[in-house]
Amino acid sequence: MGKKSVGLGTFLGFWVLGIFYSAGFSRKGFGAFIGLCVVSWALANFVSPTVSIVANIAGAYLGNVWTKEHNAEVENNSNITDGTTI
Repeated sequence: MGKKSVGLGTFLGFWVLGIFYSAGFSRKGFGAFIGLCVVSWALANFVSPTVSIVANIAGAYLGNVWTKEHNAEVENNSNITDGTTI
């Protein structure tokens, strides 16, 4: 798989479904999705609906970080398969 857009990963991560763009349909992606949904629901119901934006900001952060990690891994793998050194 090729590189992913960091901006798109961050933008989609703001809406929790974007976690699947950056992490894929893996345990990591499903765990983060379920965790952020639970945190958002709990904050919205027990604290205040406006405070639940914390989960959206966390999703955007995770989307950014995990997309960068994916791109670094793709870059390292392409250097190894190309026979070039880093």
